[in-house]
Amino acid sequence: MFAMEAEIKGLIEQVDNFIIGYANSREKLINEAVADLVKAGGKRLRPILMILASKFGDYQSDKVTKIASGLELLHMATLVHDDIIDEGTMRRGELTVQKRFGKDVAVFVGDFLLTKSYNLFFEYLSRNSILKFNKTVKLICEGEAGQYQSKFDHDLSINGYLRHIRRKTALLFGFSTYVGAYESGLRNNNLFNLYNVGLEMGMSFQIRDDILDFIGEKEKVGKAIGQDLLAGVYTLPIVYLLQSNEAGVQVREILGKEFITQDDIFLISELIRKGQALDKSRQLEQRFLDRAKYHLKQLPENEAKQSLSYILGYQLNRKN
Repeated sequence: MFAMEAEIKGLIEQVDNFIIGYANSREKLINEAVADLVKAGGKRLRPILMILASKFGDYQSDKVTKIASGLELLHMATLVHDDIIDEGTMRRGELTVQKRFGKDVAVFVGDFLLTKSYNLFFEYLSRNSILKFNKTVKLICEGEAGQYQSKFDHDLSINGYLRHIRRKTALLFGFSTYVGAYESGLRNNNLFNLYNVGLEMGMSFQIRDDILDFIGEKEKVGKAIGQDLLAGVYTLPIVYLLQSNEAGVQVREILGKEFITQDDIFLISELIRKGQALDKSRQLEQRFLDRAKYHLKQLPENEAKQSLSYILGYQLNRKN
């Protein structure tokens, strides 16, 4: 376990160090914002998954590090833009770019990160992977638009919620393992299984995030509890609550108020903890993790497979 943790930590440092040097700008403000994003930390799951997937094939360290860094730059850009839309103030325990520098600067920083990620992709990805990337980003944008249109929708279904998170989160996880596998020469079943390891893990990851939005500790989660709810984004625990015969009416009354207070959020969090919404959310999270484990089982035995298994095991119990 310690060897795997050390390997993952080393991969994160490798990506972070490259990003700091590569994303350097002549504009001091952009450099400050990028440095803040890197120093704020994060799990770096997408680049880690990409690197581990590449180790099932012809692993080329320099190329892989640069593609992985491009993935993280892309992810950082989406977080900056998300915080502008949601007017988020805290991210990973630090002030968001839009809160610290203003929305105008945040737009510039997000766009700057996008161009830097695109430069890496166009230089190091094959035509097939670039086409896959373009399709993935298109679907992510459509997913975000769909989620925006469903804000404050008390009748959002479980399937509707799953469609949202598949596009806005899981597809980028799937692309991460896909591109690592494809660019290292893997095809057919191994490529298929690695893609699905990432995709199914991305589904479970987002469900866990949505659970922690209500039962997590602010210091560990790195943002205010109930932030999605205040923005009108109803995640899985809320969807289950709204479908409940016992709590559904009470929750609908709260959500129908002009202003939702912290006491309201606390009450809803308690209803989630004490009712079936939490258990059902965890069961669905486990279902997607089991699917990821199934696809991982089909892959050849190597150290990368052991590391992926470790990450999947950590996922179910993470607190942030």
